[in-house]
Amino acid sequence: MKRADISRLVKDNIIIIALALPVILLTMTASGFMTVSNIKNIFIQISLYGIVAFAMTISIIGGEFDLSVSSLLGVVTILFTDIAKRVNVPVAILVCVSAGIVVGLINGFMVSKLKINAFVATLAMMLMLKGFALTYTNGRPINFPNPALNAFGNGDFLGMPNITLFFLGAFLITWYVLRNTKFGRNVYAAGGNLVVAKMVGINVDFYKTMLFVILGFATSVAGVLMAMRLSSGNTLFGGDLTMSVVAGVVIGGTSLSGGRGSAVKTFWGMLFIGVLFNGLQRLAVQANWQDVIKGSILIVVVSVDAILAQKIPLSQITTGRKRKEQISALPRDV
Repeated sequence: MKRADISRLVKDNIIIIALALPVILLTMTASGFMTVSNIKNIFIQISLYGIVAFAMTISIIGGEFDLSVSSLLGVVTILFTDIAKRVNVPVAILVCVSAGIVVGLINGFMVSKLKINAFVATLAMMLMLKGFALTYTNGRPINFPNPALNAFGNGDFLGMPNITLFFLGAFLITWYVLRNTKFGRNVYAAGGNLVVAKMVGINVDFYKTMLFVILGFATSVAGVLMAMRLSSGNTLFGGDLTMSVVAGVVIGGTSLSGGRGSAVKTFWGMLFIGVLFNGLQRLAVQANWQDVIKGSILIVVVSVDAILAQKIPLSQITTGRKRKEQISALPRDV
């Protein structure tokens, strides 16, 4: 095998290599780490945030980013518990999913039509949602002890936790969409080079809006499952969602520059986050130091991503047949 082939193989599988290191170290140092029950626990820990992470993967590949998911998750848990208690569960689910989609549509409209920077638009939405949640609950959690819902949220199916099945389902759907659909190809195109994507006739505004809608929907699903699992709604739920999700997505290898990434890489990235912090908890590392470690890893990965990021220069954009050749050559990693 040539040196270039080895280098590419290592680069393509760097997250798996990186994951192997803490697994080996923790197996030797943390008692009970490599057991079936603990592995199951790791997947439970990453499943709810992982659902949002796969949606965030699509968004970042498409060149966008959403800060509001943290607040939206808390709002959804509050709405679900309150409406389920006052009315019934199906209505609560419908309202929560609709709320997530509406928030996504508003974010998408601000970014695609009003041309507001996604960071600013979603930051504003995050603050509005948090204010709404605090006003709605008067700053207090809403409890809804329902044995059936709690059993579902904490239950298993054939030995697999229900929330992990949702996580795996989100993974498979994201993998298929990005790899095998026109929507996925156009998301890569829009994130890889916006100008080229517009020149070949892609409705960029539509795709940009849909990125936020998908994120809103995924966050609402995660919020409903969290409320079922905890039998409670709280504005504090999901406070670290954005950072954890982005850390998993970027550590997995999805580029913040857009146009490059995959569901598979995000799967490994979230598993890396889960393994690392499960191990740190078993080693009795303080929560504050866990945040320091997570932030340090994220800084390193983002720095490397910025160095390696490559885009097609505007000077190379041509017309006619060359446009399709360029868009097919945009960075894509599935």
